[in-house]
Amino acid sequence: MKSNSQFGKLEQYIGPGGYYSSRDDVIISTLLGSCISVALYDPGVPVGGMNHFMLPFPKVRDDSLYSSTAMYGINAMEVLINDILKKGGRKNCLRAKVFGGSTVLAFDRQATYDIPKMNITFIFDFLEREHLPVDSYSVGGSSARKIWFFPQTARVLMSYSKASSGGLARRENIYSQKLLESTSNAGKPILF
Repeated sequence: MKSNSQFGKLEQYIGPGGYYSSRDDVIISTLLGSCISVALYDPGVPVGGMNHFMLPFPKVRDDSLYSSTAMYGINAMEVLINDILKKGGRKNCLRAKVFGGSTVLAFDRQATYDIPKMNITFIFDFLEREHLPVDSYSVGGSSARKIWFFPQTARVLMSYSKASSGGLARRENIYSQKLLESTSNAGKPILF
């Protein structure tokens, strides 16, 4: 955690595959392109957390890839919910705010998969299926988003960031390649 002098609070940044929850008066932040982040909270406790995932599911169905990590949306939501419940949150009181799903990758990279659309569809289907109400959202478009979530108050600040889209696209390309390699090589020998 680092100190955020603008807000006078400690700030925990989460990157792709990350999540964090707290009952403390802290800030959870992230930078999103095609990825999705869900700020999930129980206002009555108060406790909340946020995740950051790039893809809804592994490309290849392999149960060894469904672990306790938050690499994929399905895992990211389950580990975040469980982490909040461990801190006193009540599932029937959880509420959500959803962000991300921008098209920051070049069109030719998306010829096979429309990752932002897949992420947006997945998260709203998941939240509906789990009966988790969505209080607000900002998804789609072509600009990166910087998110600051305050779990004690459930307040979210968001700003669009065009300046960082190039670097963000490169980061997403690298992360997506790592995910592809981990799913395509799962359980298979690798020749050197």
